[in-house]
Amino acid sequence: MNEIRGNQDEEGSIQYQELSERHATLLIQEEGYWKQRAKMHWLQEGDMNTRFFHMSATVRSKKKKVTKFIADNGTEAHTQEELCEVAKSYFDTLFKPRDGDHDPVLNLIQPRVIDDDNFILTAPITKVEIQQALFQMHPDKSPGPDGFNPAFYQRFWEQCSDDIFSAASTWLERGYFPTSLNETNICLIPKCDNPASMKDLRPISLCNVLYKMISKVLANRLKCCLDKCVSQEQSAFVEGRSILDNALIATEVIHALKRKTKGRRGELTLKIDISKAYDKVDWGFLRGVMTKMGFTDVWIRWVMMCVSSVNYSVLMNSDRVGPISPGRGLRQGDPLSPYLFILVTECLTALIHQAVGRGDLHGVRICRGAPEVSHLLFADDCFLFCRANVAEVNELMRILHTYETASGQEVNLVKSEVFISRNMSQAAKEDLSRILGVKLVLGTGIYLGLPSMVGRSKKAIFSYIKDRIWKRINSCRGRALSKAGKEIMIKSVLQAIPSYLGRLACPKAHGGLGFRNFEAFNKAMVAKQVWNIVQNPNSLVAKLIKARYFPRSSLFEAPLGYNPSFAWRSMWQARQILSLGCRWRIGSWVNIRVMHNPWLRGSANRSVPSPQPAGVYQLSVRDLLHENYKAWNIVKVPNLFSKDVAEKILETPLVSSVREDKVVWEEERNECYLVKSGYKLAMRYIIGSDKYHVMGNWNGIWKAQVLHKARHLLWRLCRGCLPTRSRLLERRVECTLNCPVCDEEIEDELHIFLGVHNESSDTVGRVTMLLWCIWHNRNDKLWNDNVQMPRQIGRHAFDAWNDWYSVHKLQSNNVSGTTEADLVRWEKPALDWVKCNVDVVFVSGSGRTSMGLCFRDNNGHFISGITQWQQTVISSVEGEAWALLLTMEEARYRELDRVQFESDSKVLVEVIHMKRRGNSEFLSIVHDILSLMSSFINFEVKFVRRQANLVAHTLARATNSWANFHRFENIPFCIERLVFNEMQ
Repeated sequence: MNEIRGNQDEEGSIQYQELSERHATLLIQEEGYWKQRAKMHWLQEGDMNTRFFHMSATVRSKKKKVTKFIADNGTEAHTQEELCEVAKSYFDTLFKPRDGDHDPVLNLIQPRVIDDDNFILTAPITKVEIQQALFQMHPDKSPGPDGFNPAFYQRFWEQCSDDIFSAASTWLERGYFPTSLNETNICLIPKCDNPASMKDLRPISLCNVLYKMISKVLANRLKCCLDKCVSQEQSAFVEGRSILDNALIATEVIHALKRKTKGRRGELTLKIDISKAYDKVDWGFLRGVMTKMGFTDVWIRWVMMCVSSVNYSVLMNSDRVGPISPGRGLRQGDPLSPYLFILVTECLTALIHQAVGRGDLHGVRICRGAPEVSHLLFADDCFLFCRANVAEVNELMRILHTYETASGQEVNLVKSEVFISRNMSQAAKEDLSRILGVKLVLGTGIYLGLPSMVGRSKKAIFSYIKDRIWKRINSCRGRALSKAGKEIMIKSVLQAIPSYLGRLACPKAHGGLGFRNFEAFNKAMVAKQVWNIVQNPNSLVAKLIKARYFPRSSLFEAPLGYNPSFAWRSMWQARQILSLGCRWRIGSWVNIRVMHNPWLRGSANRSVPSPQPAGVYQLSVRDLLHENYKAWNIVKVPNLFSKDVAEKILETPLVSSVREDKVVWEEERNECYLVKSGYKLAMRYIIGSDKYHVMGNWNGIWKAQVLHKARHLLWRLCRGCLPTRSRLLERRVECTLNCPVCDEEIEDELHIFLGVHNESSDTVGRVTMLLWCIWHNRNDKLWNDNVQMPRQIGRHAFDAWNDWYSVHKLQSNNVSGTTEADLVRWEKPALDWVKCNVDVVFVSGSGRTSMGLCFRDNNGHFISGITQWQQTVISSVEGEAWALLLTMEEARYRELDRVQFESDSKVLVEVIHMKRRGNSEFLSIVHDILSLMSSFINFEVKFVRRQANLVAHTLARATNSWANFHRFENIPFCIERLVFNEMQ
């Protein structure tokens, strides 16, 4: 490339362009290779193929390398052959089946899965399900024995999808997999530095991606009915339940035990550790659990086919040791395993519930009226609660022994611990601790990543977070990153370490680096838990928190209370965010008070402003509606309120699909709380984020076409935070002022760079790269006594920018190329199918929401169409959902049973495909759509771009030409030409 760079003839120019593109491709491939080896999934943009990747890969390799083992019999293994033998012997023993008595536990399990659930679970798999499962995987996750990672199948999905679908359907239909499909590598991840035994290594199963597609399809189906199969004490992997639920309950219970200093009856908390929980699950017991729960034989056969057809090989220092044929265990790395494991743990719940029902065991009540908490589960993390006496402790041990015998699980008493209420004597505590065989502690440490007990010193309790973050930044790999690379790492992984630097927490558009403000982000995260409590008042955590802190009021009106826990104090403060962004949706009309609750639509003034006439303050929203149907009383409302308030009330839409009053989040289109929008609200109203804003065209820096580290340098230059010698002296750092390169003039920014004039983003990019190279040369001279000639610096800057730009352009083309397959032209439906396009428009100034739909047959001929408008203005996604629901009802009216509906609302289509449920008006309409689709299995919903939806869009725009509802049996003139063109 260097030889022909200056060649000005046409042939040389073409050759240089070809070589440049080839070079860019090789750079992308090399970076991808090292990025995959380094396992840096957080990295999105930053340094290219640098020593950071190489060092990360090297560190991972060294950390995983095993040099010495101590076998169970005490002998040491040093050679590779000896290490391999120890590993194989260990897993042969670990996966060896053991006899157990299942019946005493299985007889407690009641049927929970109904025929409708089994019908969905065992329906023939579809290509869409396999595609969804594949693209839910991270592209760079480790491959299985066949060597193909998810990125390979995602990249070539169009070419191999038919073969994958056909093979998967055949395997499930005949009831067995090819032997090679379920071969699995066990990768050993050290739990500590210098592992000395197999127990110091965590086995992770690397399954073939082809197998994981099938397993993930089954897992996605199983998720839909887990809620009815799994008790409320288990908060792991069940949709709608949060990892924080059980952490909060544990915090409240332990806080109550800590406060309990009086009374004769003590209570205790037992935190147990289950040894190798996944690896010891008994297959026969798992099959029995699924049978008792009511799963059909077909489903059980599919699941057991995934579980029992596995064949292991252990990766010991990159050597494959095997084969190992297991007789029990679930793989950590199989998408199905977490869901199957929590089905197994239901048996522990059943045993505890039986003992509580008999009165042999009593849970803990943190206050009068609170639910009794006997145990909490998060997968294999387990808290058990009972009274602190010998009888109940012995009953607890009996339950654990019964569960161990039946399921194959084993409790590790060495790692388990007990905390006993303060009203018990030290001698009694020690006696109970000896009976349990676990250590007595003053607090139960960390549970689910959070301290389960927070005392007076918050700094000491949470110091482990800061220590962990600084360790990550100052690690050898962290030191290999440039400033820009560290910026990306902090944002992606460490998030908020520089939160105390307000200037960096400013948005990039205002002169900062866009780091999160830790206080605001923490409040937004805690507000998410408050939101969960408001939305799910029947959950265990919601009942417990309400009984303790606001038994006779709502959460928004709750006082802080006496001696609150640290968790409640945090939620009490964070609810301010919800108060700023929530409103009530109008459903049953009963619970919403006109003057006391926010219920009006819009971004501001969701509450009816004061003052109003005295009689209004006692009214509920129900009093403003007609008695017999859900519509505003257009006579009553203007008589009660001023003109502007009355207009706003009458413009508020009343959605018939909404049947219950609920709090919704107004800051998101789907009206569900997101931490992202909560954070923005906190920054706007609570923190006051404009304190450190600096005026200027900062976006020009970040849009410059250049490496991110060069943009980062330009930002530091403009903010005056480059450590030039003049700047260092300003900050009272003793140093000489002379430039280390020329040793003649004072070193400041002007002397180093001689100024920059911004032009196009490409020009800014070239100049910025040159600045970075000048600065790099200065540092190289200062620290390594290396200096380059100006010509060399310029050439290096030119080459570096060209390489980056070629790669960046090629990557952009690849990304944009992936969207070319999206439908941009209307296509005819398949034979015997009907296609219906639907769209909504919002006519500015008219206050109307208008929709249009058009049915066409497989030849593209017009069948019928509808236009409709309503006077109230609703949100765009609500309008799209409303229109689609009307369209499906029209298809049912016309007795069409094979219909493909197309909408240009991507949000709506994705929510329907995910079958998402919720409390917003939008999701209430989606619920009705899903209910209708469940009755018509050949109703399909598909997303298309606006260009492929022009007929429906044109009809919607023309809606005002007719009455508020108009049905067309003949093609309207406004779409005649469009329909004719799309038939061709």
